[in-house]
Amino acid sequence: MINKKFFVCLFFFVYSVASFFAVELPLFQGSLRVLEDAQYAYDSRSYGTALKLAEDAKLLRSQEVADYLGILDRALSPIEVRDAGDAISSVISVLKFREVYDAIDLIQYVVELKGVEYFNNSVSKVREYIASKEIIPEAAYLIAKVYQIEGEYDLSVQYYTYAWENSAVLEIPDSKYDILYDLAELSYSFNKLEEAEKALLLIVADDPYYTNKNFVAAVYSSIKRGYGVDKVFDLYRTDCYRSTSAFFKLADLYQEQGRLEEAFESDLFGILTAFTRINEVLSDRSVVFKYTGLKNLLETAMKNREISDWTVDIGFWHSLYMLGELADTIYPENKDFGETIFESLSVAPESYWVELADIRLKK
Repeated sequence: MINKKFFVCLFFFVYSVASFFAVELPLFQGSLRVLEDAQYAYDSRSYGTALKLAEDAKLLRSQEVADYLGILDRALSPIEVRDAGDAISSVISVLKFREVYDAIDLIQYVVELKGVEYFNNSVSKVREYIASKEIIPEAAYLIAKVYQIEGEYDLSVQYYTYAWENSAVLEIPDSKYDILYDLAELSYSFNKLEEAEKALLLIVADDPYYTNKNFVAAVYSSIKRGYGVDKVFDLYRTDCYRSTSAFFKLADLYQEQGRLEEAFESDLFGILTAFTRINEVLSDRSVVFKYTGLKNLLETAMKNREISDWTVDIGFWHSLYMLGELADTIYPENKDFGETIFESLSVAPESYWVELADIRLKK
């Protein structure tokens, strides 16, 4: 006769083992939850706690990945499964016959998350993807920001760089630009201008207009042929908006170093991109709006408080004034270009730029 107590103990042992190896969905929720707590601590200025929790999230993620890979490897190791090949559908079919449901749940969840095409219908690719998730660039990014606040330049750069180098596995892909912007700001604050430039150039390297040599050549050709700002901005638009601040920061950096032609190019693309955004917003909000010139566009835009505040926040007017100065220096034969810019500055919401532009016009 089976001892009742033994049977109960055996039942709970089997149940606990099954639960231990069960796949908890969504994946990595434990480490993600700890990382959220770390971010909350950072936002609350509890930097020591944020640092500890970010490190805890990394350790927990390593364990999670090890557990998931263990489930997968145990399921794929029998010869019957290996004989099925590498195709996801074939492997799933054999696993269903063998009733290995934890591995099935794991594979199906990952495939549904990314799409079977992403993995080229390969179970091996699924395993590689799970293994790649051991890296949490978001944790490194948060740690970098903590060290930046504490003035630890070398450590901060180390973690920013690590986060950037592993940006391919970010949960939000475009977060890589936030990492680069913060790295550039850190480098600039420590007077590491070369490092700041490298970070900013990595941002604009993904701008399809700036990297299009034919487009750039066409813009410069128009300026050299004497086209004014109004016509140039009517002909060319650039809507890669994440690049705007990077262009402005590069322009400032280059001007400080006396690299005026590079400053002009960066500033021009920054202003052109900001202009495109303003024009787009105005066109979306009014069916009767039509671009007739830079000054008219900015005058109309400044009636909108939201747009006006945005231009001040991103340093638009400073960069616009700089563009006028640089144009006068580099293209003195195209007087209309700089003059139109200074005339447009008369509608700036900050009197400082209005007065400076007025002085330039009276020269």
